[in-house]
Amino acid sequence: MAAALMDGLRARGFLPPAYDGRGLASVPTTALAAIGMRDADDPPLLDGLDPALLDGVRQVLVVLADGLGWGQLERLCAAGETPFLASVVRRAERREQAQLLECLTSFPSTTAAAVTTMNTARTAQEHGNFAYFCWLEEFGRVTQMLRWGPAEQRRGSYFDDPHLDPRKYAQVPSIHRRLRERGARSYIVEPEVFRGQAMERMHGSEATFIGTIHPSVMGVRVKQLLDERPWGDRPAYVYAYWEGIDYVAHRLGPRGSEHAAEAAAFDLSLGRALSGRPAGDTLVLLTADHGHAAVEPQRFLDLHDDEDLRAMLRNPLAGEPRAAFLHTDRPAAVIAYLEQRYPGFFFPFLRDEGIAAGLFGTGDPALVRRRVGEVVALVDGDRGVSIVRIEGQPLRQRGSHGGMTPDEMRIPVLAWRA
Repeated sequence: MAAALMDGLRARGFLPPAYDGRGLASVPTTALAAIGMRDADDPPLLDGLDPALLDGVRQVLVVLADGLGWGQLERLCAAGETPFLASVVRRAERREQAQLLECLTSFPSTTAAAVTTMNTARTAQEHGNFAYFCWLEEFGRVTQMLRWGPAEQRRGSYFDDPHLDPRKYAQVPSIHRRLRERGARSYIVEPEVFRGQAMERMHGSEATFIGTIHPSVMGVRVKQLLDERPWGDRPAYVYAYWEGIDYVAHRLGPRGSEHAAEAAAFDLSLGRALSGRPAGDTLVLLTADHGHAAVEPQRFLDLHDDEDLRAMLRNPLAGEPRAAFLHTDRPAAVIAYLEQRYPGFFFPFLRDEGIAAGLFGTGDPALVRRRVGEVVALVDGDRGVSIVRIEGQPLRQRGSHGGMTPDEMRIPVLAWRA
């Protein structure tokens, strides 16, 4: 069953995720290992990383550029839009205490899953934040998983109720708790609006939160931390997040001049923080949570308003714009319906086939069975379609992710000493 699914995915041009040292889950593991904080049950280290890059490290800086996929970084460097990153890539080519690895993100290829992995060193199958929208039995509704609030609303969280503690809903501990308990220090550099939100309270409350009022401030705060080293002689972990590339790619596409301009701003900010630093005792790991597929907003399949499909579902539609979760007691009928009603647009498969193939990660699959529908419907990679409205929210985009095409799945890991 698992082999047949994997063969089918690859035959359609999809790239399944990796959890064996060639994927995103190995980035936090490698960061922890560099400062002596890795546990035996953490995911493997990054496959192929030069061990010399980890020698003598005192602090690690992990930078996550939301939406900066491998192909996007390649194009930006080649076009001269990101000169600082291009200079580090050239260092990697010369093996001057730098290395560039092509890795794969998790499935679904989405921020909710990836940033939770970054802050827990656990796969989505273990931490349970699978997609932007998940059905949560705990609240009996489809939930927007970044703010942990009702999907049919654009604002609000369940945890606006002061009697509900988001930490009680976290399925795995954060790496920041581990670091603090062992005498290390950790810092999260993120937009100020993230302070106190559900995800930060669940997986980052043990870290020192440093808010940024504008994306360009990220590099300023990173430079201040590396210059001042408030952690003293203790090991330290700094996690910095840049949101703008993803935002622009969604709305205006991942190949246009606006996308290049935002990437250039990120490059300038990071370069101001790190350029000119001699190779020292800081390990920098730059990566992304996913890439972007270019889509056509007018080619929009509205599964939400498909009454015949909805009649076969137990719960409302959930998942991602390019990977729908269909909770149903009639999985065979749902797959047959999709293939007949939308021929060639979807690659549907059974959730349990995905579990057997390891698509959602490692460990106990109980959360997959609770939060992912019995049928998963991937958008065909060649169709240029963004597919679903979930709880009435239209997603007419020019760049999208969540699926399993190479543009969505391939991510860079650029490692260097600074």
